[in-house]
Amino acid sequence: MSDALTPIEGALEDEGLFFTRDDDDDAYRVAFKSEGDRYFVVAYRDDPNFIMIGSGWTLPAEVDTFDALDIANVLNVRKKFVKTALWEEERDVLFTVELCVNSAEEVRPNFGRLLDVLRDTAAEFFEELRDDEPQNGSE
Repeated sequence: MSDALTPIEGALEDEGLFFTRDDDDDAYRVAFKSEGDRYFVVAYRDDPNFIMIGSGWTLPAEVDTFDALDIANVLNVRKKFVKTALWEEERDVLFTVELCVNSAEEVRPNFGRLLDVLRDTAAEFFEELRDDEPQNGSE
């Protein structure tokens, strides 16, 4: 079966990554792990030129959401490709690359780079959060 995410599945195979499909009436969805972290790719049936690659994380309870928002804003200005968003009520942070392409085949040769920038952005976000924590009881 060929659909909007078939080239992405090929890119995942190129990277040696295992994936699962979970399509529904609205979207084609692929989930996979890379270096122990979970990622997803989505293409919407009504907009097959839009491809989203991302990862989601839960913020630790001790993290101040205002600090997390500040870090996300800095990353959004500085990082190529990646958008960092917070859902304050759920205490989740989402890192996504959102692309408009003629075909997902255009993504395939750059998939490794996009995955690297997602991974690096998440790592930098959480590193910045750790750097913002009070040290040894000082505030």
